[in-house]
Amino acid sequence: MTINKLKSSIHTILIYPLIFMFSYLLKGKKEKYKSFFQNSFENSQNENILIIKIDEFDFKNKIKYFFDKDSLLYDKTKIDYILDLNINPEKKEFRVFDFAKKIDILHSVSMLSSRVSNNNLLLNFMIVSKEFNDENINNFLKYLLITYFSRKIDSVFISKDSIKNKNIVNVFDTLNTYLEDSKFINFSNSKDLYVITCEKNNKKFDIIWLSTNREIELTDFKKVYDKFGNILEKNIKITRSPIYAFHE
Repeated sequence: MTINKLKSSIHTILIYPLIFMFSYLLKGKKEKYKSFFQNSFENSQNENILIIKIDEFDFKNKIKYFFDKDSLLYDKTKIDYILDLNINPEKKEFRVFDFAKKIDILHSVSMLSSRVSNNNLLLNFMIVSKEFNDENINNFLKYLLITYFSRKIDSVFISKDSIKNKNIVNVFDTLNTYLEDSKFINFSNSKDLYVITCEKNNKKFDIIWLSTNREIELTDFKKVYDKFGNILEKNIKITRSPIYAFHE
């Protein structure tokens, strides 16, 4: 290891506490999304892109790239995220690192780094699941929703051609229909209940789900749709499957 590489590694270790502190303090600021979901990634030849592949979240070996003083100055950071839909995005690794916290840390590192342009994070989802059931379809949708409500990611890339399941495509298209040109209003999380509030065409709606197996009866909404965009008319409940509920 060269002296400069050693210094870079030491600097990375010493900055760990600051990264964690910033991951809790820094809030996402994006409010309105245009073309948030994109089918493929194509960067300008004039842009330097820092590309990081994440399979298992190896914190130390990933963030060092943001602080390597011998590296290029990057315009953007693209995260190639290996997406195993059998893993629930709310599941915590080491009691801390659920998917939302991973985004928080990547955003924190990006903002602290002098090697990459601040606040330019791109996320490329690479699906590895071969079989699809209702639970991992829900996980797929929740990965997208968590990315959205973080307000820390510029764009999400996911190739529809690589999705070999019509239900996944349907869920993806339905979400894109609701979120395209929408304005983020609020996000709240109380224990196992998640609620994203958005506005589109002067109409407010909530995207609601639970992270546990319990059910909650839903009332006082004008129209409610399931994750596929089908209207729900009776016995409407909040479950692990996200729903779209329009305000009165």
